[in-house]
Amino acid sequence: MRPDFYVLSWNDVIISLVFVAISVILIKKWKLGLENTLLIGTLRTFVQLTVMGYVLTWFFDQQHWAFMLGLLLIMILIASYEGTRRQKNEIPHFFSSMLISLLGSAIFILGTILLFILDVKPWYSPYAAIPIGGMIIGNGLNSTSLTANRFVAELKHREKEIETLLSLGASPKQAVFDSMKASMHAALIPNINSLMTVGLVQLPGVMTGQILAGIDPLIAVRYQIMIMYMWFTTATMANMIMLAIVYRQFFTKKQQLRRELLRENFRSASLH
Repeated sequence: MRPDFYVLSWNDVIISLVFVAISVILIKKWKLGLENTLLIGTLRTFVQLTVMGYVLTWFFDQQHWAFMLGLLLIMILIASYEGTRRQKNEIPHFFSSMLISLLGSAIFILGTILLFILDVKPWYSPYAAIPIGGMIIGNGLNSTSLTANRFVAELKHREKEIETLLSLGASPKQAVFDSMKASMHAALIPNINSLMTVGLVQLPGVMTGQILAGIDPLIAVRYQIMIMYMWFTTATMANMIMLAIVYRQFFTKKQQLRRELLRENFRSASLH
């Protein structure tokens, strides 16, 4: 049995606002100009997560495969839209690229976990599919967004090199392969760092939450190991699928580099 003092009340949550107050004081002292953004984000966090708690309670009562597949598809559509909206650089057909990469990686990884690792019965149980699916989609979104931004930056930096390779008979994929590798490398470094330091420098949120909820630490550790492997594979697979689609958008049918896409053409979308 877990100790009663680990059960958070709403009063405890309100007390935790002291952390936000400290952050506001520090931000004002450094004149970062982020006070309003922080306060809005704090309010949105409280409202959105509270609403989500009630929504998830209803979701967990639904026991139908069609509902679960529809919900996961909606989550992927929203993630793809957000990834497109927040993309700094104009990339043709990026929404569909995100959609395919997230959908492909989610089908493989979530399916493997539900059917073979956790052996969930039924496989569409919302208690497993929703939280694990959310982690897969969220991690895929973050990683592919970083990779896409870095890929465009690499293309801009290597523009002359790429055109030289093309003039020497290289295919578009061969001409941009170093750019693809560099963008993948940069995006995967945070995941590699997490694998290297987990358990030594940090206790991940999922594991910490399970321990605070009274789960045996050894069981929590096994879940966290699975999740760490899942996160890295998601990032790797989603990035590779996305890049395999995106790089083609920067070339014409005659295999010429579309240099107009590499000019300073930034979206005006908010990055909050």
